[in-house]
Amino acid sequence: MAWIQEQLAAVPAWLALLIVFLLPMAEPALPLLGMLLPSQTALMASGVLAHHGALPVSAAIAMAVLGALAGNVIGHLLGRRWGPRLAANLPARVTGSRGYRAALHTVGTYSARAVLLGRFNAALRTLVPVMCGAAGVPWARYLGLSLLGSLLWAPSCVAVGLLAGGSWQKWGGSGVLAAGSAVLLLTSSLPMLLSYLSSRRSQAGAGLTTAG
Repeated sequence: MAWIQEQLAAVPAWLALLIVFLLPMAEPALPLLGMLLPSQTALMASGVLAHHGALPVSAAIAMAVLGALAGNVIGHLLGRRWGPRLAANLPARVTGSRGYRAALHTVGTYSARAVLLGRFNAALRTLVPVMCGAAGVPWARYLGLSLLGSLLWAPSCVAVGLLAGGSWQKWGGSGVLAAGSAVLLLTSSLPMLLSYLSSRRSQAGAGLTTAG
């Protein structure tokens, strides 16, 4: 995170805010590269800079929310238009990965709610919007849950940076940052856990039906 914070601090405020918008937007728009983009870390770094007055905190949160929502919209559009073609051209290491299988199962099980459940998980927030579009998830419900997920995720990430920036010297920002990262990690594991539990229930139900 320190490296990203230094990069954001080295550019004008308007450009830093543009980066805070573009990184979350690019995640679902670039399914192959999205998981490599440090959008969540960039949002946390923007919170640190906002605490020190280098960025307006309200602008950082607004740009992050708009970027996340725009990314979900673009991902859904890509999925509706080119979903099957994109899936056919993905390398085997992607389609065979745990994250890809979890995204498929989450969309298949929760439909539009998948975009909310997957917002805090890097693999899911990259893949789920495209999969929702390919699956024909209705726009209205998808857009509403996308907005809700963006409003929960973006301010949370910026807030972690604000807390770290405010406590850097007093309590040791690295400790606060580590605690905040642990919270985000736990929330990112929730979609995977729900998907796993749902899969186990489905398997158990199928087993009982077969036995009967």
